[in-house]
Amino acid sequence: MRQWRIVDFELYGGKRAYIAHLRERALYAFGAYRSARSIEWAAVARLVFVCQGNICRSPYASARARALGMTAISCGLDATEGAGADPAASRNAMGRGIDLSTHRSARLRPSFITQRDLIVVFEPKQMMGVMRCGISGLAGVTLLGIWSPPIRPHIQDPYGRSDRYFQQCFSGIDACVQEIMRRLVANEALVGAGGMSGAPCAPSVPTSSPTEHSRS
Repeated sequence: MRQWRIVDFELYGGKRAYIAHLRERALYAFGAYRSARSIEWAAVARLVFVCQGNICRSPYASARARALGMTAISCGLDATEGAGADPAASRNAMGRGIDLSTHRSARLRPSFITQRDLIVVFEPKQMMGVMRCGISGLAGVTLLGIWSPPIRPHIQDPYGRSDRYFQQCFSGIDACVQEIMRRLVANEALVGAGGMSGAPCAPSVPTSSPTEHSRS
C-alpha cells in the first residue's frame, strides 16, 4: 500500500508558498530559467541581492556574503527607503552570527548597478522586476535558490512567519551563498576588486537594503 508523505508547509513558508515552490520547480525542470544559470563568473566584481522590501532575505544574504569575504550589497524592488531590518529577521540572523542592526533599506535603481554586478533574486517574478527597471549590461541575473540542493527557484519571504521558517530560509540562503562563493573563487572573480582578497568595499547604495514585506 502506498505511503503518503505529509508535507510540512511551514518549511516552505506556508501552503501558498509550497504551491509556488512546486510550480517553479516544475518550470525550472523544463528549462524555464535556463538563463539564470548562464553567469559570467569571471566578470563578477560584486553581488547585488534583490528581494521585495529589503528587510529580511536580501539584507541577510548580503551580510552573509560579506562575512565570507565577498563584496555585496542589497536592495529591494518595492522598498521603503531607510527602514531597518525586520526585528524577527535581526533576531534570527544574530543567532547565526550575522548582525543586521545597522541595515537600512534602499530601493533598486539603475544608478546603483555596474556592468560587473551579479544580481541575485529570490523569486522568478523578481527577475522580471529587475528587467522592468531597465538594467542591462550585467554579469548576470540569477535565482539564489538554484545554486544548492534542494533546488528552490522560489524562496518565500519569511516576513511574518515563524522563527522556524526564518531558520529554514536562512539555512537555504547560507548554502546557496557558499556555493556562489565557491564558483567565484574557482573563476578568480572578485579578487582584487575588494572582495575575496580583503575587506568588503563600501556599497554604492545608501548602506541600506529595501523593506521586504510579505508583498513578495
